[in-house]
Amino acid sequence: MTASRILPAAFAAALFVAPTVAGAQQRLTVAMPTTPPNIVHMPVHIANDLGLFKKYGLEIKVIELAGGVYTYRATVSGSADIASASGPFSIVGKAKGAPTKIILSNQPKLESSMVVNQSIKTMADLKGKRIGIQEPGGFADVLARGVLRAAKIDPKDVHFVSIATEDVPALVANQVDTAILHVDQEIVAQTKLPSLHAIARMWEIQPDNLYIAMAVTEKTIKEKRAALKAFVKGHIEATRLIYTDRAKVVPIIVKYTKLPTDVVNKALDLMVAKCIWDPNTGLDPKRVNYTAQLMTKVGNIPEGKTPKYDDLVDLSFAKEAIKELGEYKGPCQTTD
Repeated sequence: MTASRILPAAFAAALFVAPTVAGAQQRLTVAMPTTPPNIVHMPVHIANDLGLFKKYGLEIKVIELAGGVYTYRATVSGSADIASASGPFSIVGKAKGAPTKIILSNQPKLESSMVVNQSIKTMADLKGKRIGIQEPGGFADVLARGVLRAAKIDPKDVHFVSIATEDVPALVANQVDTAILHVDQEIVAQTKLPSLHAIARMWEIQPDNLYIAMAVTEKTIKEKRAALKAFVKGHIEATRLIYTDRAKVVPIIVKYTKLPTDVVNKALDLMVAKCIWDPNTGLDPKRVNYTAQLMTKVGNIPEGKTPKYDDLVDLSFAKEAIKELGEYKGPCQTTD
């Protein structure tokens, strides 16, 4: 055969192959709220490193920002496809007109604690103290105000101090009296200053408050359904592995968090015991509705503008993923 006959034949064959290749290379950009990530945020990295996303035909790019406020804004602006954002901020954003839906929450519980210096013995002792936050309306600010509500302390009776995203040094250096820390941060802080201790576990004082929401725009739902389903499926599978195969996930957690293995294992002991991760969707209507109503109660959403569950959540991806993955039979089973 001559070259002139071979080339058209090769081109024709490529036409039949191209759709399969394109279909196997779906891509999503995922905005994560900390750098390096905390242990609670690890399912995305576990799924990626273990090839779970790739198995379902998905390639992801992770961008790490300075908090959930920024990940949500990046997604609304189109700079990211998926935001790992705070539940309250995602709900407030929707109430204010952002065209978003929450598709998953494998971290529904408020996995944080208010860690304080030795002068604070009870929540009542917070009056007059320096409360460390990042930005007004951000993660630490919202949770600190939750602690103050539980203690029946008016926010006007404390001093809010803006500190860097890395809040362990500020607490250890006595620049603030409190900080909202993740479990792994708490353990690290105590290695530096053993007198630091948790005065309030957020998952206990606000058990129905939604923590992390995987938020996407309605445009992304319309245009990238297959990719979003692959993301949700891989994410759920990775979350289940945290409960069922610690040996497989610990090296990945150490790699990304840059924490010592003993700190990771100590943090996992507490987090697994408290069922911090949800192996299903994490989007129980009771939790989502409670958080929406709380945001209205504290004035972040105007009266009469509280979004309903169906306005906030699209469970279709998670339902399809769980149907294909099968019923979860490990520890910390939930009913969504």
